[in-house]
Amino acid sequence: MKSMSRLAIVLTLPALLSSPALAGPRSGASFSGRSGFRSGAGSFSRGYQSGRGGGSSFFFLPSFGWGWGGYGGGLGFMGSLVLLGVVGLGTVAVMRAIRRATRRGSPGAWSDDDVDEGTDESYVYKVQLGLGRSARGIQGRLADFASQGDTASEAGLAELLHQTVLELLREKDSIRYGLAEASGPMSLTNGETKLNAAAMAERARFEVERIRGADGSVRRAQAAAAVGTEALEYLVVTVLAATRAPLVRMRVSSDRESLEATLCELGAVPPRALLGLEVVWTPADPEDSLTETDLMTNYPELRSL
Repeated sequence: MKSMSRLAIVLTLPALLSSPALAGPRSGASFSGRSGFRSGAGSFSRGYQSGRGGGSSFFFLPSFGWGWGGYGGGLGFMGSLVLLGVVGLGTVAVMRAIRRATRRGSPGAWSDDDVDEGTDESYVYKVQLGLGRSARGIQGRLADFASQGDTASEAGLAELLHQTVLELLREKDSIRYGLAEASGPMSLTNGETKLNAAAMAERARFEVERIRGADGSVRRAQAAAAVGTEALEYLVVTVLAATRAPLVRMRVSSDRESLEATLCELGAVPPRALLGLEVVWTPADPEDSLTETDLMTNYPELRSL
């Protein structure tokens, strides 16, 4: 009797593993770029360690052997000009730091003052949403972004991020599940590594990547379109972004208001502040399916809103 039970389990297990309810969507798509990491910005900071590591910094003033009226005139005319220039630059830097600190103390829009391209710092954000089937039109719009968008420049990536967030906010009434995660500060190298790893994990959730737009090139899969045996109930859209400065209104809690606030701020990131972007969605094929069971099985980290 026991042997018959074991045989039944062995015969049933492959059928369960291949069941559409456990398999999830077969198709997905994505677009991405890393131009901010590769633009050379921040390369100066990689050549030395900033004060974060406990080191010290210094500067020197050149001394000249002539004064206003000849030798022995102290700093001299040229030295005085240099000193005034240094003091002026220092004052500007202090005022910018004060404005930046004040702005980050309260919610507000991004500004150039929020972006310091000379620091070896990055932040990685993940916003993942489960949308109901009423938002299925977003599949085609994201596919258009992947095929036509500029993924090779910081300005192009910032525009793609802006447009993606707009599409998600337009479908906000269809959002049923979500999460937001933040990491940082970390070095530029670690930020790019984390972004790449997170993107790979999301793209590995489906079998066929229908379209992939990345760093100025577009690739399309030639495999036949996936046809699900169940109805399309949900779509999952994941936005991964690496920035030079932290998001002021970012909240790890996954309630609807916090997610919308995070999306709004993420969509406002200017080109200078965006290091890298990855947008992944599934299903990508119109007839592919994603049921609520699939959603809970493949995306257990998502929370109901």
